[in-house]
Amino acid sequence: MPTPLQITHRLPADRVVYIVSDIHLGDGSTSDTFMGKDREFISFLTRARAHGAHLVVAGDIIDFHQAWSLSRVLRAHGKLLGELSRYADEHGVTYIWGNHDYDIMLFRDLLRLKVCSELHIGDQILVRHGYEYDPWIGPHLEASHLATQVHHLSERLLKSWIRLPLENFYTKANRLTFWLTHKVALALELRMTLLRKLGLHEHAGRSEKVLAYWAQNQLGDAAGLFENVREALLEGPHRFLVTGHSHLPGRVDLSPDRTYVNTGSWTFNSSTYAVWDGNDFIVRDWLSGREFRDQAYRPLVDRRYRHLLFLDWWREQYLGWFRFRCAEESWRPSLSPPEPPAG
Repeated sequence: MPTPLQITHRLPADRVVYIVSDIHLGDGSTSDTFMGKDREFISFLTRARAHGAHLVVAGDIIDFHQAWSLSRVLRAHGKLLGELSRYADEHGVTYIWGNHDYDIMLFRDLLRLKVCSELHIGDQILVRHGYEYDPWIGPHLEASHLATQVHHLSERLLKSWIRLPLENFYTKANRLTFWLTHKVALALELRMTLLRKLGLHEHAGRSEKVLAYWAQNQLGDAAGLFENVREALLEGPHRFLVTGHSHLPGRVDLSPDRTYVNTGSWTFNSSTYAVWDGNDFIVRDWLSGREFRDQAYRPLVDRRYRHLLFLDWWREQYLGWFRFRCAEESWRPSLSPPEPPAG
C-alpha cells in the first residue's frame, strides 16, 4: 500500500454533522465483524437524511483484509453501499481514509465520496481516523497490513475470534493465543535483561514497548491510542479531536476547553456514532439508544493501569489450565503500582 496523500477538507461548524467510523464491511461470512447490520445502517442514514446532515465516515468502511476483494463486499453489502452513494449525491459524504483502506479512488470514483486524510469542522474541530495516534500502526502503517491479514486469516481458519480484551472473546483459540503470548513475553523479558547487561538499553526498550502495548490494549486502552491523543489535544489548537480506530466510543473532557470524541464502531454488537449539532457533540449507539460519555475512559484519564506490563497482568489473571480470572471472576487488576525493591 502506498503512503496516503495528505489532503485536508473543511466544513462549516454551523450545520449538523453525523460521524461514523470503523464499519468494517466484509464478505458476509461468519468472520465478517459487521455482523449483517445492513438494514440498521440504512435506517441510520435515513435519520441523518431527515436532519439534512452532512455525513462523515472516518475510515475503515470496508475490511479488505477480511473480504479479500471488492466483488465479495458488493455481493454481501451492495444495497448499503448503494444507499451511501445516494446519500453522497444528496447531502454529501466526506470519507477520511483509515488503516484498512487501500485505494482512495474506490471511494471517490465509485461511491462518489469526498476523500481526505483529515477534516476540519470550523476552526475548533479536527476529525481523523485515529491510526495516526496508534503507537504500533502509526509509524508502521504499511507493515501493519501484513499483520492484519494474518490475523484475519487465522480467525477464518480457526473459526474463532482472536481479539482483545480476552474477557469479551473468551474462546479456546483466544485463550491459547494468550498462553503463547505469555511464553513470548518471558522470552522477551530474558532478552531485555541480556541487552541491558550488554549496555544495549535502546534495543531492550523496544521489547518493553511491545509488551506494554499488548498489556494496555487488554487493560482498556484499545489500540494504545489514549496517551498520544491526550498529548495532541492538550498541546494542539483544537477544542475537539474526533477519531475512530480504537472502537471505544466516548466523549471525554480532558480540560475545560479540550474534549476527545471517539465514534466507536459498527463491529459485533456495536452501532455507535457521533453527532455535532452546531454547538457540541453527543455519542450514541443506534440500536440501543445508549449515550456514551467518559465511562470507559476513566481508568485512562487517571492513568490507573499505566504501571502494568503484560507479565504483571498475567500473574494476577492466570488461573491455570487456560483459565483467566478476568473472564471467570470479573476480576480487575490491582490499582497500585508494585512496591519498589528494598534497598
